Amino acid sequence: MVRFRSFAAEDLPDTLSLSDKELKSYIMASGTWHEGKVYAISADTKKRIKELVEEYFLSGAQVIFYSEFYSKNENWLFEASVISEDMLVGILRRLFSKLSFTQVYFGYTDASVAAVLESEILRIWGDDILLSNNQFTERLRYIPPDRIKQALTQNRDFIWSGEKSFTHVDRIEITDEERQAIREVTKRECDAHGYVSIVELPFGEIKQRYNELSDTAIQKAVYRICLTDEFDKKSKIVTRKGDVYDAFTIMKEYCRTIDKCSMDELLNFERELTGEDNGSISKKAGNAILVRVDNDTYVAEKYVNFDTYEIDKAIGLFVQGNYLPLKSFTTFGAFPDCGQTWNLFLLESYVRRFSLRFRFDTPAINSRNAGVIIRKSCSMDYTEIMIDAVANSNVALERSAVAKFLHDSGYIGRSTTSRVSEIINKATAIREMRG
Repeated sequence: MVRFRSFAAEDLPDTLSLSDKELKSYIMASGTWHEGKVYAISADTKKRIKELVEEYFLSGAQVIFYSEFYSKNENWLFEASVISEDMLVGILRRLFSKLSFTQVYFGYTDASVAAVLESEILRIWGDDILLSNNQFTERLRYIPPDRIKQALTQNRDFIWSGEKSFTHVDRIEITDEERQAIREVTKRECDAHGYVSIVELPFGEIKQRYNELSDTAIQKAVYRICLTDEFDKKSKIVTRKGDVYDAFTIMKEYCRTIDKCSMDELLNFERELTGEDNGSISKKAGNAILVRVDNDTYVAEKYVNFDTYEIDKAIGLFVQGNYLPLKSFTTFGAFPDCGQTWNLFLLESYVRRFSLRFRFDTPAINSRNAGVIIRKSCSMDYTEIMIDAVANSNVALERSAVAKFLHDSGYIGRSTTSRVSEIINKATAIREMRG
């Protein structure tokens, strides 16, 4: 206050007669108080803020998010001494005292953020069927892009159509006849099989009318508009509400109808069910129901004649201890004829499902013949087997050397494993105990 009075004495003809308290009150009233300081915000600055807000609201907008308004105008606002979003909010409250102010936005409503976002997105949609992310951010200038994205991905009425674009269920028209046909097929297939893949439903002219939409978008729209009241959808699988069906169960049922198929045929069926190219479900189902006779072919059990006693006896010639990697079987001269040519894939299939004395284990289902044949009397899990194998080998206990040993020996399908540190530590302890 002493410094202020000395500056005032240099600029003013008369000495200030106000008390310190009065003087402080006048100073605070002359500007905007923020974090212990008073900032002089000019009338022109406030006028410009007001004009920008009123212009945006005149376009039909109902809300402005503080953070996006400040971000879009930060350069000139900061130069005009509006140094933060919090300071801006204080100014807005004084300029628009009749509007509603929430924690993150202000405007002509105080509805929840989710409701506001949905309303604003639908407001700017116009007659378009499909809008891109860029169009949303251009038309909703003062809503943060991450808020728009959150609303689009969390609200089921907005449907992703690829290439960062969305449609809305209200933009998709389906006739009563189309709706009835879709529901009839769905009911018939669910009654007969317990499920139907949504790709099998009669979309008729819907795809043609909305050829700008992806197949996935049309499938989601059809489900939301025609089926959501009585049916559940998991990925591409549609079931009656309350029925529990999953892709693996369906894949197993499908495999029971097969005499012979290729790996690609199983993968394609899985892709139709799930919309994904993972492959693990089809391999798991094929291994559980069928017999894999080579890298690319599965057959039904009736096409293989396994003599379990003789085959287990032949396996025992190789497995001298508790376990042996599948890749260690390099010849099949001791194996009896079974109707198919012996190879590592057929041997794995046999041990998985038919052997009385051995079991098969692997870190993950694979087509690289990675895994171990284990005596059923052995209780070690797969990690314990790998530790035992490393401890009993001459491999150097270093990450790269151990990973290479496990891969080359056939314990793992890739040259890395997340458990290599654990394996090294425990194998080291075993070697030290043995002296």
